[in-house]
Amino acid sequence: MTEEISGTALPASDMSEGMAASPGADAAAQAAPQGEGRRTQLKIVRENLEYLSRDIGNFRSSHTASIKRLEKQVAALRSELAATKLSKDVGSFRKSHDASAKRLEKQVATLRAELVAVKTSIAKDAARSWAKQEAVLSKILAKVSAKPAKPKPAKPAKSAKKR
Repeated sequence: MTEEISGTALPASDMSEGMAASPGADAAAQAAPQGEGRRTQLKIVRENLEYLSRDIGNFRSSHTASIKRLEKQVAALRSELAATKLSKDVGSFRKSHDASAKRLEKQVATLRAELVAVKTSIAKDAARSWAKQEAVLSKILAKVSAKPAKPKPAKPAKSAKKR
């Protein structure tokens, strides 16, 4: 795959780019003295190096630009992930808060029912106590206001016993 021109080996690809552009150029290259062929080859190599340098520079700049773009995308994705995680945290907090609120509402309802039951019980006990007190007071009043009965005369005591 390499051809020898003026004592140096060149790859066929370099030959095809610079020298084999046309059939007449190939014949002119063979007819030219060896010094000019060498200069032409060096000129082609320099041009190829310039193209490669430009390509590498372009690649480097496009690579840098794509890296910056990707970093921005990664930052955006991280912020979205953080926002999503925060919203999930808020969602789970909301769920636990709702469950806790329902539980507390049930407890409040139970305590209200117990409070009503205690108030009713206290009212019933107070009514019973008042009724008992009234009954006892009426009995005492009845005994106090009742006229005392005459005491029965005392029977004479037997002093002596008969035998």
